[in-house]
Amino acid sequence: MLWALAALAIPIAVHLFNFRRHKLVYFSNTALLKTIQQENAKTKKLKYLVVLGLRCLFIIGLVLAFAFPYKPDTAMDLNAEEGFVGIYIDNSMSMKAQSSKTTLLEDARKSAKDLVGQLAPSTRYLLLTNSFEVQNEYPMNQEEMLDQLDRMSLDGRPLRMNEVIDRFEMLRKRHGFDQANLFVYSDFQKNMLDLTQTQIDTALRIIVVPVQAELQSNLSIDTVWLSSPVIQPGLSNELHVAVTNHGEKAVKGLPINLSMDSKVTASATVDVEGKEQAELVMQFLLQESGSTRCAVSLMDYPITFDDVYDFVIETRPKLQVVELIGAGKTSYASMVFGEDPQYDFTLMDPNRIDLNALSKAQLIVVSEASTINETVRQSLFNDAAEGASVAVFHDDGRAVDTSTMSVHDVAVKHDFFGDMILDLPQHADLPKVKQHVPLAPTANATVLMNLDNGDPMLLETTVGKGRVYDFATTLDADWSNLADNSLFVPLMLKMAMLGGGVGKMSYTLGVDQTLVFNDLDLEGDGALELKNEDGSFVMMPAHEVRNNRMIVFLQDALPDAGFYELAIHDSVYHVMAWNESRIESEMDFADRETIAKAFKEAGFEATAVLDTNDFANHDLVQAMARQSSIWKWFVLLALIALAGEVAVLRFWK
Repeated sequence: MLWALAALAIPIAVHLFNFRRHKLVYFSNTALLKTIQQENAKTKKLKYLVVLGLRCLFIIGLVLAFAFPYKPDTAMDLNAEEGFVGIYIDNSMSMKAQSSKTTLLEDARKSAKDLVGQLAPSTRYLLLTNSFEVQNEYPMNQEEMLDQLDRMSLDGRPLRMNEVIDRFEMLRKRHGFDQANLFVYSDFQKNMLDLTQTQIDTALRIIVVPVQAELQSNLSIDTVWLSSPVIQPGLSNELHVAVTNHGEKAVKGLPINLSMDSKVTASATVDVEGKEQAELVMQFLLQESGSTRCAVSLMDYPITFDDVYDFVIETRPKLQVVELIGAGKTSYASMVFGEDPQYDFTLMDPNRIDLNALSKAQLIVVSEASTINETVRQSLFNDAAEGASVAVFHDDGRAVDTSTMSVHDVAVKHDFFGDMILDLPQHADLPKVKQHVPLAPTANATVLMNLDNGDPMLLETTVGKGRVYDFATTLDADWSNLADNSLFVPLMLKMAMLGGGVGKMSYTLGVDQTLVFNDLDLEGDGALELKNEDGSFVMMPAHEVRNNRMIVFLQDALPDAGFYELAIHDSVYHVMAWNESRIESEMDFADRETIAKAFKEAGFEATAVLDTNDFANHDLVQAMARQSSIWKWFVLLALIALAGEVAVLRFWK
């Protein structure tokens, strides 16, 4: 491009030769004209030289701008002997989006192969994907690298950029390379462009290659939940579905299907505005107990990984209820649960606790808090944290209030009473107490019932996955008439049902690594197995028993979303549903300027931002030079020279 500087001869030639035709004018006395010419000759010559200089400066600025200058110290030596080049290709689900020709993943794969074809044969490569596959993380030659690029599939979990860079730096140092270049291919979703806490090393140069989808729209099913946590055969329930429209355009009448055990049981439609979330409610009824494999689905293209949400509904044949009460004491809870076939009721002496049976209960009733020691209290706290309801009737206060009073206020608007009390009459027959323990509500406690003097009668405190219900009195007739009041039975049933919820309906790939089960016993030398539906994948996860609970650790990632079975001795104990993370559903991508700014702020001063076709259409060094912004200064110089010439010709008289 610098050969175009020969165009400087044009303004010089114009100034050396005056091609204008002169008109002959006869004048009687030329003495005056000679005086004027002598007085203005120097000024005229200076004006011509200034115009000549500005015109030459305009041509020079324009030519140098098109030559794409760049600083030599920012150039990356990619063809050095025994060079080390890392290529990271984002193979997460969002790369399934359509580009102008194929998919983003295919564009990245083709560009990476073009890059490998340009570099020196002695170059060693390392391929990084979101799966961190060990077979790709050793120095490969050109042929091996091309083969691994062809084998790469779309199955990785979403990664943040700092994870990728830290992983590559660890591998570079492990393999003993002093310098390295890392090419990063990704669609750069904004929530993935995280460079915080990244260890900056001057031995690493990064070349960023963004790939962008042709259409940035997507619909996703984000989550589901139940109106009532109690699922029992023959009882109707409602399923809430959250649907998000990640595009700008509104969607009307979107069909949503609910299937149970591979059979479609309900269908509905929903309207979702652009960049909004809508909630859909679907009713269902299960006739049998056990695990039901369910899925909510919609139709969307081309991003389909978030169109199906799998979950499991556990229908319990019976709920476990345990009451801790001393020998010879009257069990009021047994009057509610003892004869009901839907409940398995057990009386337990507070001094002879079966912690294993206690951990499996959905409701634990502590009739007299004073009989519970600190060890049992901690066990009850752990049971509540894992999802149980614990009802504690207090008789252990230091300053018992012996004033007779009634329940004054009931939080009928609270979810606890939402499906229990439709209307509370003005003069309702509410429980009366003869003595009570003043309870002090904590920051995360909710007062469900108050007494006449304002003291709490019933507190609800969320502990982990479960709830603790503190009563300011006991069920004994010397303390209150709560056991004889019409509120007593629905209170106890509701607490049992809330503790008998389905637990975790689904898990998220790459997020849930530790699973806790209350009713899983591993006896003898039986092997614990986790396998998918067709048995093509089987793993034996690490596990341990802690606080009478089985804790399972997933050290390896599961291959796909779907249903998995946890089995012991070929007997299935639990069915679990796994879904892809919805982090990638958001169609919000960083542009080139944002990407360059993020890397610069993180300390990567020499980061280049290129296009995927740079490696096919240009020499790599030329492509590196084209990403420099120095050319803008020369364009500015050319414009200033042009403006200066116009000003001189117009105003210099």
